[in-house]
Amino acid sequence: MSESRSILKEIVAETAEIVSEIEDEEMRRIAFGPVLEHLLSQNGANGKQSATAGNGRSGAAASRAADEPADDSYANDEQRADSVARFLQIDPAKALDLFNLDGPEPELQIPTTSVDGGKSAGTRMITLLLCSLRTALGLETTTGHVREAAERYGRYDGPNFMKTLTAMPEIAVRGKPQSSNRVIRLRVIGEEAARDLAASL
Repeated sequence: MSESRSILKEIVAETAEIVSEIEDEEMRRIAFGPVLEHLLSQNGANGKQSATAGNGRSGAAASRAADEPADDSYANDEQRADSVARFLQIDPAKALDLFNLDGPEPELQIPTTSVDGGKSAGTRMITLLLCSLRTALGLETTTGHVREAAERYGRYDGPNFMKTLTAMPEIAVRGKPQSSNRVIRLRVIGEEAARDLAASL
């Protein structure tokens, strides 16, 4: 019994650690339940392998880290669409219009003509939408994700890319300035701007 309680404490602690990366307190609270449920189901599937491994993490945690994509706490497109819709305050049907949620890596799927024509303005728009999408699904956003999306939409401006991102008041770009793949976090004003943007599309 005490072993089960110990394992449960480990899973709850890991859940808290995972959702702690979400800056918005309400979104942290919303994400906690699905993440905990996912980790508990993984623990059940792994049975006795949940005992602490040599690296100090439970079998469920090690299995999740090795085998599971980060957004698997949202089991299907409908749950993902609901989460994105709640975050952006839009209808789930509109979330499915704006974003491709099929694969492990969600993507923007708005028409190229809907993206601001200027490279800097287009990059800012892509950043807000992509960060919102990934934040809603409990996924980390990096400059690499934004760069790839900007390239797909023809809005990537290599020499000014990082300058555009670091000048945006709606986001915080974390990590070493010389790093080519830094972490991006939405600020509160970024969430508000993304909601306005999503509603306008």
